[in-house]
Amino acid sequence: MTTNASPGQAALQDLWSAVHRDYGPARQWHLSNLTAHAQRYLADLRLVAGLAPVGSIIDVGAAPCHMTALLQRASYPVIGVDIAPQRVAGLIENLRLDVRQCDIERSPLPFPDEHFSGALLCDTFEHLRIDPAFVLSEICRVLVHGGFLLLTTPNVYSLPSLARFALGRSVADPLTEFGKLRRLGHMGHVREYSCAEVSRFVEASGFALQSVGYRHDDRRGSRRDTILRLAYRVVPRCLQRDIVIVARKCSRGPLLQPLS
Repeated sequence: MTTNASPGQAALQDLWSAVHRDYGPARQWHLSNLTAHAQRYLADLRLVAGLAPVGSIIDVGAAPCHMTALLQRASYPVIGVDIAPQRVAGLIENLRLDVRQCDIERSPLPFPDEHFSGALLCDTFEHLRIDPAFVLSEICRVLVHGGFLLLTTPNVYSLPSLARFALGRSVADPLTEFGKLRRLGHMGHVREYSCAEVSRFVEASGFALQSVGYRHDDRRGSRRDTILRLAYRVVPRCLQRDIVIVARKCSRGPLLQPLS
């Protein structure tokens, strides 16, 4: 590890080392996911640092557990929750992560009320296919009053999505997204949302919005990445790729029960 690296960069270097040592069945998933999302993970880590949580954090929808690992390596007490953490058992064991199994749309989170100071639901909301309101209700339940929720999800009105609409294509190819159930063990993108739609879900679940914004990864790989990077400099921010919401628990919200 380089001595002049920032805490986030140092944590990312540790994670890359762990991923390169993992030769299990999830190796390719780890490599492709971390290559695609490293910038987003660092941005989320900076947001958490700015929120300065005092107490434990829950990372909901954790697999492949890269964000859980970065939080842990940055010295945050964190517990991940995932529908099938055994998929990435090698990384969990190697980094000694605390990741609990829970089908978050069908079962209550396995924690008491007001147990965490913060929660992450990052790039997970778009994968929920049964009961997003129940998931947010449970997150609200396990947060202390004033605890934060960091929620990120793709923006249905982003430039790439609008381009697909213009070409007569869906935001996400259904065959590919449903195929992830067998390939990865979880559903792909069920649907993508507008910022207003996600905000309504959050506020209806006992949260007060603290900030609502947009962002995009400033990747410099393909020609497409270059075109998007230039386009994002001139279009309104509401056309960027990701929605980023920070909210605080302000009330109990509806105590929903899982659907039978």
